[in-house]
Amino acid sequence: MKRLLLILAALPILLLSCTAEEPLPPETTAAETTAAETTVEETSEAIPEELSISLAGADISEYIIIHNGSKAASEAARELRAMISKAVGCTLQVKAHTAKETEREILVGKTNRAESAEVRTSFPRPNVYYDVRVVGEKLVIMGEGKATLEKLTEELTSYFSTLKKAPTALEGSIISGDILAEIDKNNISMAERAEGTDLRVFHWNMAAPYLDPNVTTPPVVYTDNVTRGEDIADMILQYMPDIITTNEFYASHNGNTVFFDAVMNELSEYYVCLDSPYDKDKPEAGADAIKGKTINSNIIYRKDIGLEVVSSAWRYSTQKTNKSASNPMGFIYYHGSHTAVFSYKGQKFILSTAHYADSRSSNQWAREQLAAVEDAQAAPGTPVPVILTGDMYTSFNSSSSDSGYNYLAAKGYLDAQRKALVNANKNTSYGTFHKIGERQTNRISEDFVWYTEEIQALCFKVLANKISDDASDHYPVMADLKFK
Repeated sequence: MKRLLLILAALPILLLSCTAEEPLPPETTAAETTAAETTVEETSEAIPEELSISLAGADISEYIIIHNGSKAASEAARELRAMISKAVGCTLQVKAHTAKETEREILVGKTNRAESAEVRTSFPRPNVYYDVRVVGEKLVIMGEGKATLEKLTEELTSYFSTLKKAPTALEGSIISGDILAEIDKNNISMAERAEGTDLRVFHWNMAAPYLDPNVTTPPVVYTDNVTRGEDIADMILQYMPDIITTNEFYASHNGNTVFFDAVMNELSEYYVCLDSPYDKDKPEAGADAIKGKTINSNIIYRKDIGLEVVSSAWRYSTQKTNKSASNPMGFIYYHGSHTAVFSYKGQKFILSTAHYADSRSSNQWAREQLAAVEDAQAAPGTPVPVILTGDMYTSFNSSSSDSGYNYLAAKGYLDAQRKALVNANKNTSYGTFHKIGERQTNRISEDFVWYTEEIQALCFKVLANKISDDASDHYPVMADLKFK
């Protein structure tokens, strides 16, 4: 028995790297992973015959491990197989949830099985909570995203190390918890919403897809767009905003859809505004509306909290820049703005997000964004509160009195970074632009959440952490807002 405890305590129980298997190549993560079986490492001592793990009256050797196809879940499934192989001497099959359902399954992550949904829907923020329990004849290992799964690994390691005897029958609730205290340690935490929050708004310039031959941004940290996209989605879901606005996040960028799909496959709680049921039933509104386009600037909103789109329009302007001997015509820069009128719990408001082209023309782009807002305000009824977000390529410290920043301020808009009741960074000049792979919060702040006086910003934060250091050259920003 002592040897058993030593074996279990030393195992990388679920998610730590496993030397017994080669990593799956990125293109195989969404398919069945049973083609090549792992070579089980030999142990110096025979495993005791009495060691066994069972659930629902069946030996664990009769089970198949099922995952949802994401990189995090597929790696977790493979490492779980390695743990079971070392513990009880059997090698289980690992399959994606596209495989035919069987009676005895171990479900890892957000699978399409009813038992996974039963556990998952008990949590308001699945990328913060984790749970391991037996449901019927299946073992559900519910944890989503890298951070939550790492914590779950620690808890599983502790659990198995305390087992007093074998054989062990798994039943009922085994492990549960959350990572709320761990996901946002810098300065004031926004892991939980500020008291009184009506709307949580999150904005991120994600940077165009890496490894795209038409994009000059170097990969630096990530080697593929799937891992990067899943990490970005994981971070967003840790905060569970009501509205996400984005720049440089393209449904198809020069034919590259991998990054967009990797993010949106994880954000199953959200609609892209111009790809939502609303757009199929109602006409778009505003000048230069382009139905079905999500170029550069997007509005993404939660499906399940009562947000309704009243009208929506996307518009763009172009500017030729960077002429050179090799490119005498320059390239065309698309300035995009996406503006929508929302209704939420009886309160109408306008949200507009934009990507300004450059600092020299930030005043021009600010004027165009406010023109789009005016179009939305022109609908029948009393003018409604407005929220503006975006990479506005302008700065609070701009030396130009005619900058985009000063133009918006002169029009009565309030900058949440400087006007919120609480600045969670404890620093109103905390930068948002940085070098990929490095923590640089001393550079310019050019990503904003603005709002009109009918709204109060309760808390604002630039979210700088390991994922946002590595995933983009911009940090995301987030504000908890209250309607007065």
